[in-house]
Amino acid sequence: MIMNRLSNKVAIITGGAGGLGFEDAKAFIAEGAKVAIADMAEELGKQKAAELGPDAMFVTLNVTDEASWEAAFQQVSAQFGPVSILVNNAGIGDTPSYLKDLALPDWNKVLAVNLTGVMLGVKYGMRYMAENGGAIINISSAIGKVGLARAAAYSAAKAGVAELSKTAAIEAAELDLPIRVNSVHPGWVETGIVPEEMKQLAISKTPLKRMGLPSDVASILVYLGSDESVFATGSEFVVDGGFLAQ
Repeated sequence: MIMNRLSNKVAIITGGAGGLGFEDAKAFIAEGAKVAIADMAEELGKQKAAELGPDAMFVTLNVTDEASWEAAFQQVSAQFGPVSILVNNAGIGDTPSYLKDLALPDWNKVLAVNLTGVMLGVKYGMRYMAENGGAIINISSAIGKVGLARAAAYSAAKAGVAELSKTAAIEAAELDLPIRVNSVHPGWVETGIVPEEMKQLAISKTPLKRMGLPSDVASILVYLGSDESVFATGSEFVVDGGFLAQ
């Protein structure tokens, strides 16, 4: 197993206090990075950072607030040095509703976190990472590539993340910024909270006949954050067990 692929790198992972975000944080630490868990859940985030040891810290971040982003980058840079990897992982789900019944506040809430929050991360990432360079990794979803009934806001936001990432990659290149921007599209992933009925449905729709593991996604993120992916930018990395190939 290759180790220390992220040595001397500093990462911010939004939504890092739980779920896939924390699994990504563990993988980054194992590969030699210093990691800032950026989350709204302060108590849990501090606990998770402590679990990871001295190469981890917690920073409070509201991804929908510009001042919060600026403060987060400043705090992480002050403690660990310049940020070289940003993982825009924070996200929320839909309140299930058909479009004809969709409440505008519900739509706006999902778009604010899942799309505008990513845009703000990219904006401040491009500012604070401009001098030393690095990688911005935006977490989309396989659902951002297909329609899903009763999840209009979620699927629309995740589709937007993919195109936002491509635009950011092109702009970084035009501006001669040494920053790569890519999106990752997980399929059904076993997070420990998926109901058994939903799990069986997911497995039946996945050619590899299993749900993804958090490590399946984290491995792609390690690659994208490392120097192994220096020529990869503006790309979509799908990790879905073949779901979208059908």
